[in-house]
Amino acid sequence: MSRLATRPPANREIAALWIAMIAVHGVLGWISTFHYIRPMNDVTTVYRGWIDDAIAGSIPGIHENFVYPVGSLVPMWLADLFGGHDRYTTAWVVLVLVLNLWALWWLTIRRKDAADARLRRRAAWFWVAFTALLGPIALGRIDAITVPLAIVGLLSLRERPALAGALFTAGAWLKVWPAALFAAAFVAIRQRWLLVSGAVIVCAMVFVGVLAIGGTAAIPHALSFITEQTDRGLQLESTAASVFLMLRVLGAGGYTVAFDRTILTQQIAGPGTEYVGDLLTPAMFLVVLLLLALSWWAQRRGVDLATRLPMLALGLVTAFIVVNKVGSPQFIVWLAPVMVFGLVWSGRRFEVVAIVSLLIAALTQLIYPWYYWQIADALPAGAVLLLARNLLLVGLLIWAILRLVRPRADRRTTRAIRAARAD
Repeated sequence: MSRLATRPPANREIAALWIAMIAVHGVLGWISTFHYIRPMNDVTTVYRGWIDDAIAGSIPGIHENFVYPVGSLVPMWLADLFGGHDRYTTAWVVLVLVLNLWALWWLTIRRKDAADARLRRRAAWFWVAFTALLGPIALGRIDAITVPLAIVGLLSLRERPALAGALFTAGAWLKVWPAALFAAAFVAIRQRWLLVSGAVIVCAMVFVGVLAIGGTAAIPHALSFITEQTDRGLQLESTAASVFLMLRVLGAGGYTVAFDRTILTQQIAGPGTEYVGDLLTPAMFLVVLLLLALSWWAQRRGVDLATRLPMLALGLVTAFIVVNKVGSPQFIVWLAPVMVFGLVWSGRRFEVVAIVSLLIAALTQLIYPWYYWQIADALPAGAVLLLARNLLLVGLLIWAILRLVRPRADRRTTRAIRAARAD
């Protein structure tokens, strides 16, 4: 009787969530139409240009090397199919909205009467707020397409690990970062073979498509994204670069900020930047190994899956952001699926870091697009803003590591999770 009594308010809240999500997409799309930075520039110029090249007969990732995994061409082509040249950006925003509403359905409606339904609705409100605070960049890059795949994949882990493996792998064929979620799940769950089976099916589909279009000669091009960016410099927005930017602001000589027209990013060069850039890739590998080892150790000590898996996922994703010589603002959108997952699975234990991630999102919108010129011109206000955002990211990584070393259990949340499992 009590469950029936709470159903109408829950339905009203779900309706409010859907309206809010649609409104946020509309507002962010509208901002993108007039902002002088042109936050949708990658969509309108770069992505559409790649599709034009593909239509002309030279398909990136098939006939030539490509900076992204070849699967990323699929949503770019869909936007062209439904929007054409005149409405390409509109079609892109609608595509992102449709996928996000699918993930929102999975989060709020599919199990709206389950024991963890309230946790799911709270996580959904977080996601709406995070998207709004992050701004146009939350929609205007290929990363936006990976977010709903990652959310549904994480929420499917308990019931459908094969589906989760397929969604993580599909996301990784769009942009590499969901591989971190696959790694976290592979280490943490027992049904690894189901997770891997989903991944194998998706990879087979991708390679069958590549072979059908370009033959065996296309395979090296399809895999070129792995090494395509190894020679790039230290991107201005990356965590390591913010230190050198502060040095320039404080008067240290020899540091220059310049736009690289090949990879279309601002980079910083000067004493130590090349050395640090070369160290970051092996350092990321070591941090990832550390996190996986800590998760294994936590499992050996009997730490509950609902405690260690969200912490491991957060640690791996933030490592991909922090220990990286690339630091594009759209990387911050990767935090959304992990936070949604953590709020659903770990509840109160994730509230503080979720609030911190909202602050990171807000600072990132100030960084790009609103005050990007202050960072590109190496002005003190821009350098401090960037450093503050990046220090918060470092804080998330440290928090995840510490919680894997010394996890804290919340009895009320644990009871809710156990009840959800039995539902």
